[in-house]
Amino acid sequence: MRFVVLDAMGVLYRHGNVVGGVLVPYLRDLGCTLGETDIRAVYRRCTLRLLSTDELWTELEVADRASDADYCSRHELTPGTLDTLRGLREAGFTPLVLTNDAEPWSARLRARFGLDQYVDRWFVSSEIGARKPDPMAYHAVLEHPGLEASHTVLVDDRPTNLVAARSAGFRPWLFQSEDTAAHPADAFDVPVARSMAELLTQLSPGRRDWREG
Repeated sequence: MRFVVLDAMGVLYRHGNVVGGVLVPYLRDLGCTLGETDIRAVYRRCTLRLLSTDELWTELEVADRASDADYCSRHELTPGTLDTLRGLREAGFTPLVLTNDAEPWSARLRARFGLDQYVDRWFVSSEIGARKPDPMAYHAVLEHPGLEASHTVLVDDRPTNLVAARSAGFRPWLFQSEDTAAHPADAFDVPVARSMAELLTQLSPGRRDWREG
């Protein structure tokens, strides 16, 4: 069985910088005046299950106005996501997802966009207790039955996450997002996809280069 591990934010979903691109604008629309640094700190705790999403809205002072459903409605798929997931399965891959997120939000988004029919398992940071690039996040994926890291491509939009993926034994693959440049890694040369269609073409059975080395 061949696996491909995909990031969610910045790969399946359009915004790699989900705090700056989705959460902060949502909070500003609700009248939240907290600084972005404080917002990011609360968000991080929520994605590690140190806070529930209800507690997050309370700490961000919008509990009477915010909702998980309303927030999740702000997210968008990356163009071509469904076609690429479908194409990966048709090519014999089993897609998995490793994401820094809160499980209630992850579940809502998967249901909204119909992604569960293509993805065998979601490794969500609030469930596994670790966020990328913490090595423990990748170790959780390594426990998936039948997965061999050396034969598994891991796709992420942040080079820093891919450095950790390579250290865990995965084959790193960069997906270019608006957040990629904010997370550079020195002397890090990996394949790059700039669209979902390009990613599918690069991983297609006729392309042998990704299996070399």
